[in-house]
Amino acid sequence: MQRKCAFVLSLLVVALTLPCQAQPASEQEKNKTVARAFFEEVLGQGKLERYTDFHTADYVGHFSDNRGDFNVAEDLAAAREERKAMPDMQFAVNHMVAEGDLVVVHWTAWGTNTQPGMGLPATGKPVKVSGMTLFRFRAGKISEEWNAWSMLSVLKQVGLLCPPKP
Repeated sequence: MQRKCAFVLSLLVVALTLPCQAQPASEQEKNKTVARAFFEEVLGQGKLERYTDFHTADYVGHFSDNRGDFNVAEDLAAAREERKAMPDMQFAVNHMVAEGDLVVVHWTAWGTNTQPGMGLPATGKPVKVSGMTLFRFRAGKISEEWNAWSMLSVLKQVGLLCPPKP
């Protein structure tokens, strides 16, 4: 009788866990997939025509230095300026962490400043910068964003800001 109960209990455990294994990826995993595709395909490959496919209509971006907020059209314009200044710009996603409706992406971007853009003249110098972006997702799209990266580092790399002399 004990063997029969143990067998039935084992079958019950297996039956209860099968639906969990067959479910699609969690919402967090889906959001991470969207975040990665946004960085690697849209920004990294310059497919800016797909920009709005990744954002909600009421998207709000937040500057890290309290300059206010920006909408998706303004964010797209900034991305165009970055791509203009560095036409060969690429992005790598280094790490991602998701919790609830938030995804944080640690990324690295690199390219050569061959054209004027982003308020920079063309210097012909390579640039490599890392940063972090925190996305809030709603219905599989980016609805809110915060960024942190060093423009000071970019200015130094292109030779527009000399380091202080010792």
